[in-house]
Amino acid sequence: MINLKINNMQLTVAPGTTLLQAAQQLNIEIPTLCYMADYEPYTSCMLCVVQDIKSDQLLPACSARVVNGMVIETENEKVRQARKDTLDLLLSEHLGNCEAPCMRACPAYMDIPLMIRYIKERKFNEALITVKKSIALPAVLGRICPAPCERGCNRKYLDHTLNICLLKRFVADVDLYSDKPYLPVCKKDSGKKVAIVGAGPTGLAAAYFLRQKGHSCYIYDSNREPGGLMRYAIPDEKLDKNVLDTEIQLIRKLSVKFHMNMTLGKDISLAELRQNYNAVILAMGTINRDSDFVKDIKVFSRGILVNSRTFETNLPGVFAGGNAIAEGRMAIRSLAHGRFIAHSVDQLLTNLPITGFPRRFNSVLGRLTVDEGEEYAKQADKSATISPQKGIMQGYLASEAVEESKRCFRCDCRKQVSCKLREYADRYHASQLRFKTGERKKFSLVVQHESVLYEPGKCIKCGLCVQITEKAGEKFGLTFIDRGFDIRVAVPLNENLQKGLEKVARQCVEACPTAALALNNHFEVLEDVAT
Repeated sequence: MINLKINNMQLTVAPGTTLLQAAQQLNIEIPTLCYMADYEPYTSCMLCVVQDIKSDQLLPACSARVVNGMVIETENEKVRQARKDTLDLLLSEHLGNCEAPCMRACPAYMDIPLMIRYIKERKFNEALITVKKSIALPAVLGRICPAPCERGCNRKYLDHTLNICLLKRFVADVDLYSDKPYLPVCKKDSGKKVAIVGAGPTGLAAAYFLRQKGHSCYIYDSNREPGGLMRYAIPDEKLDKNVLDTEIQLIRKLSVKFHMNMTLGKDISLAELRQNYNAVILAMGTINRDSDFVKDIKVFSRGILVNSRTFETNLPGVFAGGNAIAEGRMAIRSLAHGRFIAHSVDQLLTNLPITGFPRRFNSVLGRLTVDEGEEYAKQADKSATISPQKGIMQGYLASEAVEESKRCFRCDCRKQVSCKLREYADRYHASQLRFKTGERKKFSLVVQHESVLYEPGKCIKCGLCVQITEKAGEKFGLTFIDRGFDIRVAVPLNENLQKGLEKVARQCVEACPTAALALNNHFEVLEDVAT
């Protein structure tokens, strides 16, 4: 038997045991990308390296065997840096988006691709719920938003972007004018109270999301009616105030309390709010820097100074967002601030570290060529953009919305939750740009199988699918083609993917550590951490 230490824990194992197997006996996790139990270690990714303290060597845990007297560390600074180097190299040639460009361009970080897929399937209620997980006033936004998400849409590289804003408005209107509009479930009352100064988009959104967390919300505003600039600065012909009123009424139904005709610094002071509430959110719009109420708050030329990630001011328990921190905010950005502030406030009220709204590592493909647009179009309807029959002001009919949704490239990743490359890129703070040099390779999409898509640019050459098809006795299977930097996985003899994966297609998809191999109509749904 072999005696060794791993992370200062003594262990006795049989000869021939790998370091990975030995660590697993101690419930120590070592990250792997190219390893799978019952298959030969390919040792291609080198993510599983650990340090042999006596020799000062880094060893691949998936294949290195134990030696008597070894002292191994699995997670020190040298190991972490080596793993980051590995991930940086893999990501430098990774061709794909973790999240669709439209979603990244949306200030509220809405899962636009999921909404579109639900519309395509005529699941309008599910589409609406997807929208309202991120946007508190979607029917209003569907009428006034300048649609920054559409500027990110990859369809523009082929012909015309999707009408994302009209699609959002469509599902919002279907719900708004239904017999029973959607109301999110609110958690049990937490006993915590939040004062929100300002009944504009930031304040309304903050209340909407905080109520779902179970916190009581009290909105103070100097105007007679809530809505802020949406009510008092946008003309009726652009925004029907009945729509605004109806969506605000839904927020009222979440038991949000409104105190109108109340001016901060005149009718109520910031000191009073801080004394009577567990948290205060300043969302009153453009501030007067000479007002007494801001004398204790740090301000700069644009507005109240906040932590850009958490929206905290210099005063404990006081947060700010929207036009209060910078003038000229789009309504969608102000609504987004409300959502993100609510997340930080909830962290405060539940005694968690205030870290702000979490964002995962995101691989970015970048601008497409026309040819790459054609590649994405393999899985989309190639028809021209659909214009509303009754005009932009009236919006889409159901049939029009469904047809427009079919134009989506579906360019978000099908494994954005379970992708191991993304998981470890998050963990080790990897950089996609560190080793990027010159022009990137061309994106391509192999659509040759009834249920599986293959994106060669996401393949990390782990060899798992090659071993699986060989072990299963596939007639053609998969193999490595070419050598060196040009090596790639493909079906031998230039056969198509359908012939290469006749028996074990799903098994290969499940084993793939990225989304190089993925099920055609399967997308993983992001967990919405804010709601």
